[in-house]
Amino acid sequence: MSQRRCAYFLLLAAVAASGCASNAVRPPSPATSLKVNDLLATPAPPGERYYIVVFGSQSTPKVPRYTHTWASMVRTSNSSNQAGPSLDVATISWMPASLEIHPARLTVEPGANLTLDHTIQEMLRQKEHIAMWGPYEVWHGNYRRFITQKQFLESGQIGYQCIDAIGEAARTGNGCDCIHAITDMDPQFGRRTYSLGRFGQAASEFIVEQILTRPVVINAPQTHDWLIPALGLDRYPISHRWYTGVAVPFSPDAVLQASTTSASRK
Repeated sequence: MSQRRCAYFLLLAAVAASGCASNAVRPPSPATSLKVNDLLATPAPPGERYYIVVFGSQSTPKVPRYTHTWASMVRTSNSSNQAGPSLDVATISWMPASLEIHPARLTVEPGANLTLDHTIQEMLRQKEHIAMWGPYEVWHGNYRRFITQKQFLESGQIGYQCIDAIGEAARTGNGCDCIHAITDMDPQFGRRTYSLGRFGQAASEFIVEQILTRPVVINAPQTHDWLIPALGLDRYPISHRWYTGVAVPFSPDAVLQASTTSASRK
């Protein structure tokens, strides 16, 4: 193991052990300000449905700079003039603008949000193995949070830092890593829940667990595999993974209860 890589692992272990994530300044994403009551009171447009797919990639052997976590939200809509539903794909795939990850860098650098296809091609170029979970149908409030978080990332207000629990990003909240780019839209749980003890496919799997154990997915844990070829994902060497734990299906009452329980803990 190189001296630089050894130093990185020691740094990561220190972050996980000290609980620095809970003290880091979290970027002020407007996604966390969306109120459950307001989201439930504003129904989805007729004919629209929403699906999330979570991805994780890593090299073999697993090297931190060659790992990534990202997710895509798919909005489908039906029209009498179309043979099938139209698809609108929104992806959160937060990378440094240079596309070169420097785990030991403790300063924020310009970030870039990649499209789904660009991300897959980049990970394959780096010879990373890609896994995916889903697609899961989610309620419209989760879609709204996702789109709001994506817009925040692309606004230029924050940058990228591979380990955002320490350094500039932790002090100022002006940057985040690929994992927190997704999880920071969660209004119920913060960085302590989404600590950096996991990365690559393990981090993606943990995000899936959080989604499925809360009332987010409609008919959880059912997947909608017809979307895989519709999105062109069958063109790539991607391993399809399934969540096999306890799942909590969506219902308005369950969402309200979860929100109330979370508020009482704060």
